[in-house]
Amino acid sequence: MRIGVVGDVHLAFDATDVEQLDGLAYAAILFVGDIAGYFHRGGVEMARVIARLRTPTIVIPGNHDAAHAGQMAAEVLEADALVGLLGAGQPRRERALAEALAPAALAGYSRHRVVVGDRTLDVVAARPHSAGGPRLAFRPHLAETFGVEDFEDSRRLIAARVDESDADDLIILAHNGPTGLGARKDDLWGCDFRDAEGDFGDPDLEHAIGYARAAGKPLRAVIAGHMHHAVRGGGTRRWRARRDGVLYVNAARVPRIFEANGRTLRHHVEVTIAGGVARAREVLLS
Repeated sequence: MRIGVVGDVHLAFDATDVEQLDGLAYAAILFVGDIAGYFHRGGVEMARVIARLRTPTIVIPGNHDAAHAGQMAAEVLEADALVGLLGAGQPRRERALAEALAPAALAGYSRHRVVVGDRTLDVVAARPHSAGGPRLAFRPHLAETFGVEDFEDSRRLIAARVDESDADDLIILAHNGPTGLGARKDDLWGCDFRDAEGDFGDPDLEHAIGYARAAGKPLRAVIAGHMHHAVRGGGTRRWRARRDGVLYVNAARVPRIFEANGRTLRHHVEVTIAGGVARAREVLLS
C-alpha cells in the first residue's frame, strides 16, 4: 500500500504536479491542508487543479482554507467577538471549496476507504481547520457544522470514526499533529514562534490516537502538516518519528516547489504500509 502525501500547498500546486503524482500509481493521495494562501479565492483555484488528479484524493482543510485574512487574524489575536463576525460565511466558503475539489473528497471528522487488491485501508480525518495549540480555532464554524463546542466534543467525533473502521490498516489524517511528541521548537509540532517554545500539537488528536490504540485498531500512521519544516530563527524541524509502533509524519515542507542547483524541485512524501508497518520517505521530483 503506497500513499502520496502533499504538505501545506499554499498555492504551490499545478498541472505538472498532477501529471507527476498520477504517474506514481499511488493507492491514494492525501493533502494535509492549507491549499490556500490568505484569500479563499486562491484556495478554490488550487482545488480545481487538485480535482484533475485521477488518483483517489482526500483533502483535510487547514486554517487557511475556506477562510480569509481578517478571520485568520482574529483567530491569532483570540478576538472572540470578531471571530464570530468574520467567520459568518465560512460554511458557504467550505461548500464552494468542496464543490471545486470534486471528485476529490474534502474531509473532516470523516472516514474514507482505500482498497488495493485484498487489502483495505481506512483514512480517518481528524478536526478540520486546526490552527494548533491549546485553543480551538474556528469554533463558530465547528459548532454550526459538526456540533463541536470544545476539545472533548472533537475527540469524541474522531473516536466515533475510529470505531467505524474495520480495515486492515488505519491512518489518521490531520492538518496539525498531536500533542505529546515534543516541546522544542524543532520537534514535529513544537512551537517556533515563542521564546518559551512548547508543544503546539492538538490535544484532541492525541487523545483520539490513544483511544485507537487502546481499542486495538491497526493504527499505522498519523499524517499532518501545519508547522513548517523551516524553523523560525534557523534550523529545520524533524518531520517524522515513530512511537509505540505508530509512524508520525509532518509533510509541511514550505515552499513545496523550490529552486535548487538550477532545478525546480517539487516535494511530497511517500508513505508505504507493508507487514503492518508504515514507513515514509521524502520525494523530490523535477
